[in-house]
Amino acid sequence: LTAAAEIILAIEARARDNPSLVATVGRIAVGPGASNVIPGKATLSLDLRSPDDATRLGAYTDIVAATHAIARKRGVTIALDRTMESPAVGCSPRMMVEIERAVAALGLTRRRLASGAGHDAMAMATLCDVGMIFVRCKGGISHNPAESISAADAETGARVLYEVLRRFQPRETGR
Repeated sequence: LTAAAEIILAIEARARDNPSLVATVGRIAVGPGASNVIPGKATLSLDLRSPDDATRLGAYTDIVAATHAIARKRGVTIALDRTMESPAVGCSPRMMVEIERAVAALGLTRRRLASGAGHDAMAMATLCDVGMIFVRCKGGISHNPAESISAADAETGARVLYEVLRRFQPRETGR
C-alpha cells in the first residue's frame, strides 16, 4: 500500500507541471483489506489524458520508469496492464468556430476548453467534424453521481446547440 501511495504521488508530481496533462488515479484496492493486516497487494488505475499524444506518451513513459524505480526501492513486484489507449481527438476548427458564432449570437461569453474527455467524439471524428458544447456543472463535478446542472444551464446549452444547427451549412464534398 505504501508503495502504491508513493507511485500515486509520483503520478501527481509528473502531471502537476504540465497544464495540458491530466493524470488521475481513480481507483485503488488493497488486499486482504483487514484493518489489522498489512496489505500484501495493491491495485490501482491510471487515466492519463492530454490533447497532445506526445505529451501523454512521454508522461506514460516517465510514470512507468518511476513506478519501476519505486518498486525496486521498496522491494515489491509490479505488473502493468494497459487496458485501453486512445489517441487524442481534436475538435474540428470549423465546428469550434460555428459553436463560437452561436455563443456570440446568443450574447454569451465564449470559453475554449481542452477537455481530454473521450465522449462520442472519439468514435465520430473518423466520420465527420466534431465539436463539443459544455454545460457547467455544480461545483465543477462531472462524471460522478454528484454531477448536477441547473435547468437554466441546460436550456442555455440547448439554445447554443439549436443555434449551431440552425446556422449550419454542410460542406459540398468530404470533410
